[in-house]
Amino acid sequence: MKADQLDHPISDDLKIPLLPIHDSIQRKPSFRSSLSSILTLKNLYILLGPLLCMIVCLFVKLDGPVTSRNMLAILVWVFAWWLTEAVPMPVTSMSPLFLFPFFGISSADSVAHAYMDDVIALVLGSFILALAVEHYNVHRRLALNVSS
Repeated sequence: MKADQLDHPISDDLKIPLLPIHDSIQRKPSFRSSLSSILTLKNLYILLGPLLCMIVCLFVKLDGPVTSRNMLAILVWVFAWWLTEAVPMPVTSMSPLFLFPFFGISSADSVAHAYMDDVIALVLGSFILALAVEHYNVHRRLALNVSS
């Protein structure tokens, strides 16, 4: 029975573990494996936004005020994160809340007020209401009541 189990690692016997319990090889993480786990494509995409922002701030000269160049730099940063999906979309969409005051474009209060305009609050509330209707199958009940 033991020789048969070694030939066929997948068995119907519930007592035989699927994975080995004791690993005989104990490996220490090397510098190369640590470096390769840090230097991933996603981490490169995360750093791409601030890097492009810095390049725009240093090398782009516009005729208008400095805030217009800073606005272009923030636009490039947010666009890079949006295009590569390096960070979750809610983080990307909320990044102007901390980037605009940091670059001196606008105050945090005015940016927050722009995010919660009356129309935006109305649309957000309707989306929340639609999710609640869908969650409790109210839309299906309403359709069955109308059709019968």
